[in-house]
Amino acid sequence: MAKILIFGGTFDPVHNGHLQTARAAQAKMCADRVVFIPANTSPHKLATNTSSATPQQRLAMLRLGIGDNPFMEVSEVELQRPPPSYTLDTLAMMRRNHPNDVLTLLIGADQLAALHTWRGIITILENTPVAVLPRPGYPIPAESPHLPQRLWNRICASELDIPQCPISSTAVRERLEHGLSATDQIPAAVLDYICRHRLYGYTAASTPERRIP
Repeated sequence: MAKILIFGGTFDPVHNGHLQTARAAQAKMCADRVVFIPANTSPHKLATNTSSATPQQRLAMLRLGIGDNPFMEVSEVELQRPPPSYTLDTLAMMRRNHPNDVLTLLIGADQLAALHTWRGIITILENTPVAVLPRPGYPIPAESPHLPQRLWNRICASELDIPQCPISSTAVRERLEHGLSATDQIPAAVLDYICRHRLYGYTAASTPERRIP
């Protein structure tokens, strides 16, 4: 029986913050592995999705990002069904694929304010252990006006004591769109893929030596 951490997101693109957080969570929880699940289209980003990367390109970058790390893998479970991607459905499919394993859902603290809007969130919280990833500027309040206190207490007690990482995919995309360096924020293999496929407006003509003051 394996202990598996489920790490979902758009990963647009995957960056060092994702990878560092996953490694820290895996070590802290003594998990066997972290499974990254890129969303086809997040139901919370349907109206704002302006990325130049396709789901398959995000998948390819994610695979390049984790490389040969034995504690990490990528699942295409959300890319194999029509969007949008609901966590409730994903967890049900993962349980069918891993009937003898213990699954824990990783949730960023920045997601908690809108957690009550997730489809089937009560079912998710009652049936799946969660671990909250700390995010800068997003402390966990003692109670929620939308969710039962007994479930919120579990969330409050599940925040992981791991380093916070300030990197965001939005900030990475903005740097790339302006031809600024992101070599300290995303893996070299991912940056090379972005350059070759001219994603986010970044090309070989960009100037990686430039830095934002």
